Amino acid sequence: MLMNLFQILVSTLLILVVLLQVKGSGFGAALGGMSGGSVYRTKRGLERTLFQATILLVIVFIFVSFLSVEWQ
Repeated sequence: MLMNLFQILVSTLLILVVLLQVKGSGFGAALGGMSGGSVYRTKRGLERTLFQATILLVIVFIFVSFLSVEWQ
């Protein structure tokens, strides 16, 4: 039960972080298209933090999912 609640919390945070990343882009850029910017860009500031938080939350989500399967 506790693991399921933790999984819901992590998944909600993951959804929020992903939505915050896409918010600054146009609809075409969100789907993988070009939005007039350069192709190779360095992530800085909040963009980099959100990117790293996404990776961390995905790892935590996968780990919690494996643990919840083992506990059932």
